[in-house]
Amino acid sequence: MAGCRERGGVMDLTKEEIQEIIDYEVIVDCYDEYEMNTGWAIYMDENINYPFEALYEVKYSSGKKELEKVKVVGNYTNDSNFNGGEYWLEIELDGKIVTANLDDLQSIKADTDTLRTLQVWQHRNM
Repeated sequence: MAGCRERGGVMDLTKEEIQEIIDYEVIVDCYDEYEMNTGWAIYMDENINYPFEALYEVKYSSGKKELEKVKVVGNYTNDSNFNGGEYWLEIELDGKIVTANLDDLQSIKADTDTLRTLQVWQHRNM
C-alpha cells in the first residue's frame, strides 16, 4: 500500500490511509450514530483474527496491579452492544474467560491484518 511505513515488521498506515479506511470501509453510507456504531462493530469483527496475545493489567482488591500475559480468544462486542467508544473482547486469564476493553491491552502480538485494524481503531478519536 502506498505511503505505508514499516515498524517492527508491520506496515504502519499513514493518517490519510487510516482516514480513507474509516470513510470508505467503516462509516460509508452511515447516516446517524447508531449506523456508525454498527459500522465499527462490523469492521472490527471482520478484520480481527483470533487468537492473539497481549498484556493486560490485572487490578487486585489489595490495590496491587500486575501485567499478565493473556490470550485474546474472541470478540464480545457486536452491533447490538457496541456503544461507540468501547470495544470488548474475551480474554483467557488464569484459566477463565473474562471480558476486557480493547483499549486496556498492551504489547499486542497478532497478525498484520489485526494490527492494522487496531491501528485504525486507535485513530478513531484523534
